[in-house]
Amino acid sequence: MTNFYIFDNKNSLLFNERSINVYMKSRNYQKTVGTQIKNSELVRGKRLQIAKAASKLFIKKGYFSTTIREISKASGLTIGNLYDYITKKEDVLYLVFDVFHSIWVNRLEEKGVFEIEDPVKQLEIAIQRMLELTNEHRDMVLLMYTESKSLPKDFLKIILEKESGLVQCFEKILKRGVERGVLKIKDPFLLANIIVYLLSIEPLRGWNFRNKYHSIEINKLLEKFILDNVLARDKEPKCQKKNVE
Repeated sequence: MTNFYIFDNKNSLLFNERSINVYMKSRNYQKTVGTQIKNSELVRGKRLQIAKAASKLFIKKGYFSTTIREISKASGLTIGNLYDYITKKEDVLYLVFDVFHSIWVNRLEEKGVFEIEDPVKQLEIAIQRMLELTNEHRDMVLLMYTESKSLPKDFLKIILEKESGLVQCFEKILKRGVERGVLKIKDPFLLANIIVYLLSIEPLRGWNFRNKYHSIEINKLLEKFILDNVLARDKEPKCQKKNVE
């Protein structure tokens, strides 16, 4: 069974499975989409299927103009089967956001990012994995920046807290790098927010970037741009350090 980890601004970076129930109760995470299906792996797979199909429709037609019937057809599920995993259309929009955030937590955990001791290497791998993820789920990322306003307030609160968790993940990596003297950063919180935004820039600005760069090039350029601006390197060339008499 896959382990899930949650980040919190006031506590440690990772919560293990034993402490998740306490955390969820304290942060009102019970307000999620219900289902009668007992097989958690099946639910996870079907909700990813629904979220990916719905995100394409929402981008093309807009959230309010998309019907449940269209979501049913695009996801390859009957309307009856669709309602095994949702109760109303707003659940689908929430699933798009929730599924993506669950994927990034699992992706970083599966790739062993949380276990890397070297903060520079940890940051490098985390950036690479997140860029891969945004490329794979471009529609979901784009939708999060265009349709989050359509979420009910209770769902929006949950999603914003999960988004803050991603920022917290990078902030803690940056702070560790500063403490070890390998990263040169004045404001880790600000930079963590900028990094998270930059990791989403290809879905948002890809219409322009792709006129000049392939997606792999974009990823490499973004990774280099971030690392070049955080590494504690002496920017002045050695040849210019000679004392002038």
